[in-house]
Amino acid sequence: MKTVIFGFMIMAMITILSCGPPMRRPDTDVTSSPEYNFKSFAGTVWKTKVEVALADLEQYTRKHDLNLLVPKHFDPTHPEYTPAHDMHIISVLPVGTRLKIERLMQDNGSWGGVRVTGSLEDGTVVYLERGLLAKNRFIYPGSSDSKDWGVNPDLLEKAE
Repeated sequence: MKTVIFGFMIMAMITILSCGPPMRRPDTDVTSSPEYNFKSFAGTVWKTKVEVALADLEQYTRKHDLNLLVPKHFDPTHPEYTPAHDMHIISVLPVGTRLKIERLMQDNGSWGGVRVTGSLEDGTVVYLERGLLAKNRFIYPGSSDSKDWGVNPDLLEKAE
């Protein structure tokens, strides 16, 4: 009997160790999906009205992404300072930094939301913190019925 139990324990340990964490599907590009109404916003170019930070953030999946942060998430002198979780500031970018809106990405993990990517003048691709964007139903569920995409006018303005 002890041999049978020992055999089952060995098989269970082998199974657990060989499985590892579940594979995560890559995010889906939904830029052209009519459901999100994002296509006309993609390709627009903006410039910052405030300093923003380029930061490496660890996501819930343990993956690291480059993100563009609003001042309240990196500047300790901001009156509403709430630092982003697991962030490493790479650089603080000056007022007037140009940003091109690129794609809308659907998360295929447990979160399931959408994120906007953009590119800086040097070609660096970043995820935009939602505070840089105007409220709509896709990035602020429950707080807006709008399907329109835009920017937060306090932080970004149209580039010429």
